[in-house]
Amino acid sequence: MSRRAVATVGLCGAAFAVLVACSDTPAPAPATKTVTVPPTSRASSSAPATSGGSSSFNAPGRVFDPRTMQADVRKILTETYQVREVGDVLCPSNQKVEDGSTFTCTVQVGGEGKTVTITVTGEDGRYEVGAPA
Repeated sequence: MSRRAVATVGLCGAAFAVLVACSDTPAPAPATKTVTVPPTSRASSSAPATSGGSSSFNAPGRVFDPRTMQADVRKILTETYQVREVGDVLCPSNQKVEDGSTFTCTVQVGGEGKTVTITVTGEDGRYEVGAPA
């Protein structure tokens, strides 16, 4: 390949790079994602346990354990969402295990208060953790 051809290819590449850098089109916003937490025995029941020592997943009055949820939210934020500097996480108590219900937890990220939306996705204790906003 001649020097002239190499120079032309180099100039075309540089021109393309300048055009891309000067584009008025903003970069697309990162996609919002949610992470579903599988059900465990972490959801507690406010009703007394049956004689068998366990409560039904569909028992009325079941609520999430806020301490367990806080630990799960912290883990999801740091491991799945790759959020750095996650501080205190505070989830409200007495949140019912009720399909379709939503509530928010507050979280400190880099010293700034953020909220994380929790959406219950089933009567079995599954819920989605949204990205911090």
